[in-house]
Amino acid sequence: MSRRAISITLAVVCLAVLLGAAGQFAINRETSYMQECVSEGFAIDGYYRDDKTSLETLAFHEEDNHRWQLVDKDGSCVDGQFKCTDDPNILVLTREYGEKIGTVHVAYISRRRNQGWLYLFRDTKVTRFYLVSTKPAFMVESGDVDMDS
Repeated sequence: MSRRAISITLAVVCLAVLLGAAGQFAINRETSYMQECVSEGFAIDGYYRDDKTSLETLAFHEEDNHRWQLVDKDGSCVDGQFKCTDDPNILVLTREYGEKIGTVHVAYISRRRNQGWLYLFRDTKVTRFYLVSTKPAFMVESGDVDMDS
């Protein structure tokens, strides 16, 4: 085998090892993120839209007294506080005086927080929502949108 062939073979082997190591690092990083989120909960803050019609919105802001708000397709708002259950990815939504509105199951929020899905269970209805923004957006009495940071 010539020197040139050996050099090319060695370069290809080194490149393959390097790509394999980088791939393994990425897999380990994502696995570690998912394990952490399963045990401690995904970061919920943000603004979500329903998956079918895009007419309902759901917003969460943990630092503002665990605040949530649902705006339905008619524009009416329901809001209150949420609390975690024994499973940190299952949240109970209540109004100000403790009336339970529903339960949210956070299915997935990406490590970069650029995509995510959650499910809202109300009575017998289940609605899937997708992450629109990590900045929560709430309707205020005037009908304007209040973008919380």
